Amino acid sequence: MEKKSKIWYLENFNFFSELTMEERMFVCKNTVMKTVEKNEVIYFQESRANSVYFLKEGKIKISKFNSEGEELLMRILMPGEIFGESSIMNNRKRKEAAIAEETVNFCVMREDKMKELLLMVPALNLKFCQMIEERLEIAQKRLEDLSFKNNHQRIIDFIKGLAGNTNIQNGEIVINNSFTHDKIAKLTSTNRQEVSSVFSYLKKKQIIDYNRKFIRILKMKDLELS
Repeated sequence: MEKKSKIWYLENFNFFSELTMEERMFVCKNTVMKTVEKNEVIYFQESRANSVYFLKEGKIKISKFNSEGEELLMRILMPGEIFGESSIMNNRKRKEAAIAEETVNFCVMREDKMKELLLMVPALNLKFCQMIEERLEIAQKRLEDLSFKNNHQRIIDFIKGLAGNTNIQNGEIVINNSFTHDKIAKLTSTNRQEVSSVFSYLKKKQIIDYNRKFIRILKMKDLELS
């Protein structure tokens, strides 16, 4: 049952979409599936980095903590994403913590087996390097935004970023809303009150509509000019 579940998972995991059945069986053989509950820590900051993780179901937050225990939310991971990738880059310790936002299912692969897989499949190695580069670019952009953009602009940019991979219905962009205002505030280095204010303003201007389940962008051009 576990092997069947892993194979089904791999067939629906975009990162492994180009693997042959033999290569998928290698992944299946060398991964362990785990389930953790909401608020459980998958790995701690400064813990040993010796595994890579593939998120199957649920959401995970990646956070950094300073010496006073204050949290900097780095990103929220959705099903189909990889995390813990720093172990492949020879980082012996985790630079961040991974914490379940809800009940999550994921696969764990040892660092040495992941490196073996990347050597085995050059196309996968390229995709992995591209993923690392994209995450570095996102981190760099966040630093630049903190320096050059005000809170209002960062919140608007966050909404526009969500629109990049969404459904279009009757000319409107519909985003499945999985972020609370508190989470958006942490991801944009603002605060919940400012996020609520910007959302209310955009709704009043009929640029967006939203509730707990979705954000609907009614006028993309107006959003870009806001």
